Amino acid sequence: MVNDTIFHDANTYATGANSAVKGLDARFNKVDQVVAWLTERVEMRFYAPGARVPSVRALSDKLGVSRFTIVHAYDKLVASGVLISRAGSGFYVAQIAAASQHSASERSQTGALTDNGAVDATWLLRHIFSDVAEDKSPGSGLLPLSWLENERVGVAVRSVTRACESHIYDYGHVQGFIRLREQMVVQLHQIGMLARPEQMVCTQGVSSAIDLMARYFLKAGDAVLVDDPSWFWLFESLRKHGLRVIGVPRDEDGPNIEILTRVMAHDKPKLYLTNSVLHNPTSFGLSPARAYQVLRLLDEHDCYMLEDDIYGDFHAGVSKGAPALRYAALDQFKRVFYVAGFSKSLAAGLRVAVVCCPQAHVQGFVGQKMLSGLSSPEMNEAVVHRLLVDGQHRRHLEKLRLRVANAHERMRVALPKIGLIYPPQTQDGLFVWVDTGVDTNALALAAMNEGWLVAPGGLFSPSQGVSTFMRLNVARTTDAFLNWLGAYLKSVQAQPQT
Repeated sequence: MVNDTIFHDANTYATGANSAVKGLDARFNKVDQVVAWLTERVEMRFYAPGARVPSVRALSDKLGVSRFTIVHAYDKLVASGVLISRAGSGFYVAQIAAASQHSASERSQTGALTDNGAVDATWLLRHIFSDVAEDKSPGSGLLPLSWLENERVGVAVRSVTRACESHIYDYGHVQGFIRLREQMVVQLHQIGMLARPEQMVCTQGVSSAIDLMARYFLKAGDAVLVDDPSWFWLFESLRKHGLRVIGVPRDEDGPNIEILTRVMAHDKPKLYLTNSVLHNPTSFGLSPARAYQVLRLLDEHDCYMLEDDIYGDFHAGVSKGAPALRYAALDQFKRVFYVAGFSKSLAAGLRVAVVCCPQAHVQGFVGQKMLSGLSSPEMNEAVVHRLLVDGQHRRHLEKLRLRVANAHERMRVALPKIGLIYPPQTQDGLFVWVDTGVDTNALALAAMNEGWLVAPGGLFSPSQGVSTFMRLNVARTTDAFLNWLGAYLKSVQAQPQT
């Protein structure tokens, strides 16, 4: 992401580290730096086709360069067809330029607006995987780095590296590191699941597990069910397989049973992807009555489920002997595939997850893994195993849960101060799902223009439409952002209604 306050003095351009635009040769002059800065914003639709860009004076003040520099940059952008000049009015984004620079697929890759005016999923993903600072990214899905035990992870990596030959020079077991699978037997037993190592398959993160499930179970044209709202990555990922993605509304107890019943009967889905514990993006849970109803429908319509438990470690009930309700614990792997990941509570870069399969589908799922990527990196799996058994993991999770709980308490107090409601059904997960009362696509673009990365609610629905909701990461939502958000909401509410 480009910093809006990058032009401070002539020395700014002396080193690559301080280059105004990431990837731009630091030897370029200020005019070219401004050209790159504004071109990026046009390409990413911060300034939509036909929109007026800042005046010469306004942009000069914003970037801290002379008005002559801005005029020269605008002239170059007009010459290249990015902008048009209207006498006495200012400079505007050219309609043709914005449309011709990127095809539909390219816009998806760079992050742009969808045809219905919503921000698409790659827009958020692109920026999550960029260099946006932690304290500027309330839309991220990760904990602050300081909350994780970095030295402990380092020790585990060094320990495994010292004995790495078997993990580096061999492919490893196709189902994954056996000691990790054995440890998962213990951990699953603690939350009410009876499983064996031979039922388990390691994958490169939860996203890889979902992709393998889609390849294994489904073919182009099949229906697949997801929660609405749900993890925004799911929708386009599933559609890449030619699948019909159907959203089932979800509330604090689980999916809407009336709608789920109709969809099951009409669309005959083969797979339902859901996140039951500390649901993303709502941090809601699952009620026993709703869970049993869902399992009954799965059996009645010969449908399977992949239960994503990536946030399970954050549930305080684990340490108090009252685990959260999970479909897999009720079903015991008859129709439920269960996947646990470690990117949220340990280290995102390890990319390790473990899938526990119904016995009848183990070999089929393993075969799909072999066809898709042969095996998974056993070294990373060994590091995760080391972290799970080093004797400090329980205390690490307890510390994380306390920090997350405190962050939620802070949000309960802070949100009403800016006119927003903290949903009372929210549990102490990583997120809070907030109704802002305004179009959060516009909010997200306005926030990005000020350096903030937020997650608009429309991304979390298969329809990808306009929504007034937004997902806030309680661990990364700062007072500074809440102040900005409060001011933004007031400014929107003060605008005359048309």
